[in-house]
Amino acid sequence: MSKDYKFAALSHVGLVREGNEDNYGFIEFDHKFPFVAIVADGMGGHLNGELASKIAVEFVQKQLRKELPMDNSSENVLNIINDVIQKANIKVYLNSLQSPKNRGMGTTLTIAAFYEDSVYIGHIGDSRCFLLRNRYLELLTKDHTVVEEMVEAGTITLAETYTHPQRHVLTQALGSPEYLQPDLLSIDLKKKDRFLLCSDGMHGYVEEIQIENSLLQINEPEKICQDLVNKALEKGGKDNITVLNIIFD
Repeated sequence: MSKDYKFAALSHVGLVREGNEDNYGFIEFDHKFPFVAIVADGMGGHLNGELASKIAVEFVQKQLRKELPMDNSSENVLNIINDVIQKANIKVYLNSLQSPKNRGMGTTLTIAAFYEDSVYIGHIGDSRCFLLRNRYLELLTKDHTVVEEMVEAGTITLAETYTHPQRHVLTQALGSPEYLQPDLLSIDLKKKDRFLLCSDGMHGYVEEIQIENSLLQINEPEKICQDLVNKALEKGGKDNITVLNIIFD
């Protein structure tokens, strides 16, 4: 079943931060598929987060361009994505050791690799990938954060995560000396699917019902990205904001 898609991305420094520690990228091949979307949200202080996310995105683009198979083979694609995440982690970690000012830098990483009938997702940190299907918004990734663990344990409610003082504390991120445990999943791709990848500067301020409405009511990826960035800015824009949108016909 042939599918066409359109996509766009927008990144905004926000209203408080001096620099933008978010980075994103796409990978396009000669054919429509595979097609890859990547978002990373860096951390580690002045310029370090920006460097970490830049290293991660550029490394993933370079490696997946060489290694992704042109045909859709589930286990192989997920293994490749996992391998690339592990290697990106090592690359960020080694760069953090090269200079005292880089010490402790890290980044989230969310990858979505689209084939004609499937999408494969690899994920570390608290950036997110959403899917709008049949007018219903579903969160495909799980935040690797302290507050997410607290929600799962029942010690706080989902509503409390938006204001909890530890809401930005990650349990996993690239830049670690340890072997990572990324979330890896694949789902069938259907006509009319709409995907959204974003940093927590968007989903941490814009409620899911607003994200859902945006994806339902607007049909151009550029306008969806702008609408969601505007909504995050209206809520204070206290973090960098990055949104990637992919719409299938």
